[in-house]
Order: sequence, then structure tokens, then C-alpha cells
Amino acid sequence: MSTTEQSGTAPRPSASVEVLRPDDPALGPTAFVVGCANFEAVHRDKAATLAKMRGVIDRAAAAGVELLVFPELALNSWSDCPDCAAHHAPCDWHRGQAELADGPAAASIGERAARHGMHVIYGFEERDPDRSSVIYNSANVVAPDGLVGTYRKLHLGIPLETDRFTPGDALPVFETALGPIGISICYDFYNNPELSRVLCLKGARLLVNPTGRSDLPRARENLEHATLIRAQENLVFAASANRVGSSHGTPGSATTWAGGSVIAGPKSPGFGVVHARAGEAEALVTARIDFTDYSQWCDWLPWRQWRTGEQAAITTLVADELAALGRRSPS
Repeated sequence: MSTTEQSGTAPRPSASVEVLRPDDPALGPTAFVVGCANFEAVHRDKAATLAKMRGVIDRAAAAGVELLVFPELALNSWSDCPDCAAHHAPCDWHRGQAELADGPAAASIGERAARHGMHVIYGFEERDPDRSSVIYNSANVVAPDGLVGTYRKLHLGIPLETDRFTPGDALPVFETALGPIGISICYDFYNNPELSRVLCLKGARLLVNPTGRSDLPRARENLEHATLIRAQENLVFAASANRVGSSHGTPGSATTWAGGSVIAGPKSPGFGVVHARAGEAEALVTARIDFTDYSQWCDWLPWRQWRTGEQAAITTLVADELAALGRRSPS
């Protein structure tokens, strides 16, 4: 048995895989303007909500925004549903509200995106094209030339979300004219940091978090902290867009959303900064993100190159440990 086999370690890789730095112009523009909407949907009125979203897109365009992010399920009413809970499945009303990823809402928002030369990311209830009883908590990425793709939330809250939604089964990075973008939705982003790490290893240089964060004590502070940490630990920018208002929910149990949409990122020298933050009311916050702002960090801590080169064995070890945990039977 070799020394390597006895120690349980893998051979050291001979060379690092070539990985582009986030500030490499080959990935896209080195700077652009991001906007996040503190947004309140019109309760149980999708048409009115869509019209409101189009208005926000127009205002964002006037402010020079090139990528606009709406919250989780921005297009829809987002609250508890006694009918979904009673049957542990989406009720008839929610199935009726859901639409295909390339459905009417995508076309409507796409028309505004094309008009303004803007990218838009928004949350919505997506109907499965092959199974009418299945809906997803999804986010669409819309470019000026049409729908880029759709992310389906992986980590669903139990039972509020699992009574209605089916989890997704993919972790895509969306290639856009603004560069590669990774999306995590709410709980995906806050409590499951391995998703952000994988997205960034796959090339994402901007993490987007459409979220529905309720107004618990210190909710906005936590949203800001989590967004800044995801940005700093992955050396990317991160943007979180949250819901606001208290018009959703059943009588006596309406949810109040915390707002606090935020845009953050690393900055050299030193650690990350918050570039824009919102309060508790409806608002649009914007920031110009510049990937050269943290070029020194890319030199000091080229973690992507290390993870696929000198530390590739550790990357494999972590992946194997997670796979083993996933194979364990529930206790």
C-alpha cells in the first residue's frame, strides 16, 4: 500500500484549472448598475401586480438600472393557504395562478425589458409544463432579447412551502450579456451557503437573492449581513430584493414583510461594503457595481483557482462528505 493510500489523502494536482477572475472583461462588462425593488404585490390580483411591476421597470430604466431584481414570488400573493395546507398540495386557486415560465407574465415583462435594454429577474409561481398539479417557487431571468432561463427554488420551507410547491432539481448559472449570474431564493441563500459556493465555482460573479423575509426582530439587519457575507466569502457581488407590506395572508395571520433590499460586495483594500440598502417601505435602491473594485482580493485570495487546482482534493473530500450525508437514512 502506498503512502498516499495509507494516509487517506489524494495526490496533489499538478496544475490549477484555468478560471477567469470575476473582473475579467471576457465575462462581460466590468461595471453596471443593479437595482433591487422593495415591492408589495397586489393581494390576489396578478394583473394589477404585473402592471405595477412594469411601472417599477420604467422607473428603474429612468434611474439607469441595467439589471433589476424583484422579490420572491413578486408576481403572486405569498402567504399561508388553508386549502393548500388541508390537502398538502396546491389548491385549485394557486394552480390557476401559476403559469409557464414563458407565459404571459414573461412576455409582458420581456416587452418592457426590450424597450429599456434591461435585464429583469422576478419571482413567480411556475406551472410544470407536463404536470398540471405541480408548481414551483421560481425566478425568471429576462434579457432584452427574451427569456434567458428559470431557477426553481431548492430548499422549501416546511410545511408552508412544501404544501404548495415542488422543489427544483438544478443549480444553473445563467449566462447573460451582463455576465454569469447565480440565483438562490430566500432560504436557499440564508441557510444553505454551499449553494452560493457551487454557483461561484461554476462561474457566477453576481449572486441574486429574490426573497420573502418577514418582519421578525432584526430581520433587515440579518438580510444585510447575510448578503454581505455571501458576497465576501465568494468574492462576488450579491443583491437581495425583499417584499414589503402587510396585505397578504388570512384574517388574523397576515404576514408583514421586512423590506431591507440590499446590494453588497467586496472592496479592496479591506473587506466588503454595502452599496445600497432600503428601509421597510416600497422603494427602488440602486448601485453601480464595479468588478475591478476588488481586484486585489483576486490576487490575494484566488480561491477558485485553488479549489480546482492545489486544493482540488479538498473540494472532492467536501463533495464526498456531503454525498455521504445525503445517503444516510432518516433517523
